[in-house]
Amino acid sequence: MRYNHSKDLPGSTARRRPWGYLMEIAVFAAVVVVNLAPFIWGALTSLKPIREVLAYPPKAFGSSLSAEHYAEVFKGSFMTGVRNSLLYSLAAILCGLFLALTAAYAMSRFRFRGKKIFFILILCGIPLSIGSAAMVVPNYTLFSAIGMTNKWYTLPIIYIAYNLPMAIWIMMSGLEAVPVEIDEAAKIDGAGRWYILFRMILPLSLPSLASSALFIFLGAWNEFVTSSVLVSSSNLYPIQVSIYNYMGFYGRQWGPLTAAATAAVIPTLIVFTFLGRLLISGLTSGSVKD
Repeated sequence: MRYNHSKDLPGSTARRRPWGYLMEIAVFAAVVVVNLAPFIWGALTSLKPIREVLAYPPKAFGSSLSAEHYAEVFKGSFMTGVRNSLLYSLAAILCGLFLALTAAYAMSRFRFRGKKIFFILILCGIPLSIGSAAMVVPNYTLFSAIGMTNKWYTLPIIYIAYNLPMAIWIMMSGLEAVPVEIDEAAKIDGAGRWYILFRMILPLSLPSLASSALFIFLGAWNEFVTSSVLVSSSNLYPIQVSIYNYMGFYGRQWGPLTAAATAAVIPTLIVFTFLGRLLISGLTSGSVKD
């Protein structure tokens, strides 16, 4: 006769499992509420007429819907910021992916002098994508000295520099999953390095490439502090600075402000919809080897 310990022992896994599931669901629901509540409140406020935006106490539901704030935003300088941010992000993605792919390929396939130092520099540069505000004063001093402030290419250069180390790191992880034998077989057939890289290695590294592109896009689209300092012309403002302009000297324009902030999230949601699956596979590629 067998003794079933899982049913009789106090605190067993069988008894704790339902409570564990409930705790996980509760924690997940709390995280979702905390993260989505400000966005939902802003989206609802952007659809209220101005008289209800300023009403006290505020009402979350039951208000009449109005698109007057979106009409005001789309007629103003906000669309210039959207256009600029799209151009800046696209330039940063194209240049950043080219540099990240070539640098990661060199790091994973070649031995050269200073390789360890270059690797350390990549690791030290990764925090720049998170703490870019700490580099505002040095960047402004340098760019002012060489006359590169308030130019159309100022922000793309900054976005590439901030996000390139992380993009290289992601691409290096992805290239580790691509067998070196592919390069050797292609060289035997007479293929050159550029052909191997862009015609053979690149298609096999699409998840890492998509992850790097998404990371660069988010860094360029959401950056505010550096762009507000290095650019002073209204026709060069990115989208985040355009949103901040609704916080005027005489008070905040809550209707246009929430409408602009809600509209600014839509491109990010679209990009995540198409590249979200590739993001996880790209970040984890190379972590497990056969």
